[in-house]
Amino acid sequence: MTPFTAQRRRHPARARGFTLVEAAITTVIIGVGCVALLELLGAGTVANKESAQLTTAMNLAGNVREAMSSLYYSDPTASTHWGPETGETAVSAFDDLDDFDGWSSSPGNPIDARRARLSNDYAAWAQSIKVESINPANLQATISHLTLAPDQRPTCRVTVTVSHHGHTVYTQTWIAAYADPSSP
Repeated sequence: MTPFTAQRRRHPARARGFTLVEAAITTVIIGVGCVALLELLGAGTVANKESAQLTTAMNLAGNVREAMSSLYYSDPTASTHWGPETGETAVSAFDDLDDFDGWSSSPGNPIDARRARLSNDYAAWAQSIKVESINPANLQATISHLTLAPDQRPTCRVTVTVSHHGHTVYTQTWIAAYADPSSP
């Protein structure tokens, strides 16, 4: 027997493999990682849904803005009247911006840029519009349409609010200013 062999017998080789404690710690670490990954996937799904809703709402608000872009500020034949004139009961008949003041689509009936109703894919969506006369020298000041001088009347603030299942998703506001059609 050589001295080396004798030494090996005095110190038996340690068994190879994992102990129960090591296996338990590994299981806990992998479990925590899996739970974190599942939470991340869930948060990503929610963010994706909210992003899709915001994109749809922005498009619906853009539809209203585009539909209003070529209209007069107020009806040239009835410039003292605010809101829809007689016979303008449908949004497709509106011929000036003030006709849209206070208009809301019922849920499921938002309009596109041509002012036509959208398909049933938008059953839970609604648009509401507010049009306010403002003083061009102070865009924060809301003024009654009839108290403005004729050269200041063609300036207004339009606010479109888009909702989904009754909850506001997006609001867009812009200033519409047009040359006074009565000016030479």
